Amino acid sequence: MIAKRVALACGVGIILPLALVAWMVAMVTLFPDSFLCGEYTGCFGYLQQAWDAGRWVAAVVAWPLLWLVGVRPAWHVAGLALPLLVVIWQVVEALLWEAFWDALLLALVSGLIAYPVAVLIVGRLARSGEPAA
Repeated sequence: MIAKRVALACGVGIILPLALVAWMVAMVTLFPDSFLCGEYTGCFGYLQQAWDAGRWVAAVVAWPLLWLVGVRPAWHVAGLALPLLVVIWQVVEALLWEAFWDALLLALVSGLIAYPVAVLIVGRLARSGEPAA
């Protein structure tokens, strides 16, 4: 049972960042002449915009998405994953200028790390009889 919840959480963890990337690609395709696209930098303005707002939107959307795929208790998992995500995002921002591609990869897999870990912790707390939140 816990393995199924971890696998479902992995799915949610990868769907959310891919949705952000899809949004960014759609914006570049629809608005290539935007002020967010520069002559020398390409359209990294869209990447910055997706990162600034999109990560918080993804964190909010995670709870209903976890519930929809069958991860229970979804609220506890999403709530516990948020501090993990914030720590990972801080690492991403620290690495951004030193190792851009590594930071980008870490940002893409941040949910793939945080949500399954949160499922494991919530499952462990529920089995030990302690409150899960």
